[in-house]
Amino acid sequence: MTTDRPDARPTYPRTIDSVPTPRSGVPTAGFGISALSARAADVPAADEPERRSRAVTITAALLAVVAVVAAVVVFRIMVPTTPSAAAEDSGAARAATQTREQPGSVVGYGQSHTYGNGLEVAANTPQRYEPSENATGTDQGVPVKLLVVVTNRTDTAFRPNTLQARATSGGQEAVAVWDPDQGIALTGPDMSIPVGATIHFHLAFAVADPADLQLEITPALYGYGAMVVQGP
Repeated sequence: MTTDRPDARPTYPRTIDSVPTPRSGVPTAGFGISALSARAADVPAADEPERRSRAVTITAALLAVVAVVAAVVVFRIMVPTTPSAAAEDSGAARAATQTREQPGSVVGYGQSHTYGNGLEVAANTPQRYEPSENATGTDQGVPVKLLVVVTNRTDTAFRPNTLQARATSGGQEAVAVWDPDQGIALTGPDMSIPVGATIHFHLAFAVADPADLQLEITPALYGYGAMVVQGP
């Protein structure tokens, strides 16, 4: 038999107090789950600056490569290609070969010498002559003049305006005479000789002995050896 105390209070099962609802309307018990979800979502957000930094680095590297390539292309366009040392040596060797292929020789007056490229040069026997009043160098000996004949049998035009002539007489160097009034210069005329054409011009010297005159003619500054002309 059970007896109850009149003042005893009834005992009820213990219940969980209701979770207060925040202002947002989301229960507090669910708030913990939401916080965990937000924290989990924050992980990728923390990695975002690293990914952006990596992307910026890659982009900068690509831009640097493009800039280098562009600089190389511009340099190649603006700066002409420099011939290699081998090409320069080949050109020098070819020029030296051409010079060796066109040596001078010793001939007599009235005889011609033909160089390796086909240029033909001859000098006629010197003759005494009367210089004009405007001639220079005539007081250094007996004035003589001679006719030089140049025939261009090469494959290009030839200009005799750099022809050089020296003479010796009686063991002394003769003095070149300039006589413009008679068309006598110190070198050949400044004109182009076409292929197959011939030109004549005079040179003059003041010599010690007209019977003993040796002439040395070099047709141009480069590519020709000296041609020696002498009497019998």
